[in-house]
Amino acid sequence: MGSTTRFGVSMDSDLVELLDRFALAEGHANRSEALRSLVRGELTSDSTVDDSAAVVGIVTLIYKSGKRLPNVAVAHYPSLRISANLQLHVEQQSCIKLLVVQGSARDVRAWAARLTGVAGVIGRLTICATSEILQELRR
Repeated sequence: MGSTTRFGVSMDSDLVELLDRFALAEGHANRSEALRSLVRGELTSDSTVDDSAAVVGIVTLIYKSGKRLPNVAVAHYPSLRISANLQLHVEQQSCIKLLVVQGSARDVRAWAARLTGVAGVIGRLTICATSEILQELRR
């Protein structure tokens, strides 16, 4: 990211009110900070990230206790690294598994699709950050 650029934004007053409520609820100091947060979130959504971009993501899997998840070999996805693996029983018969993964968007998406596409599993990949977003945070 570069230097800060100021620009004008025109918005319906009802939308501004929603933005102000969002800013307050999320603890943002002002509208600009709230807008930056919203734009960052949207620009790191799965559909907007280039395949070659380095990303950090979370794979969420919810499934019935006792279900065996497939072993999807990381070796087939050269840039992929699993940083964390957490499994919890959320109810007597249900489990949730959270996997924090890093790698190219291409590898992360492909690997996650193998897990989230399993019958009996409710799954989702959330791309949380790109290398550009992480660089901005270091400043």
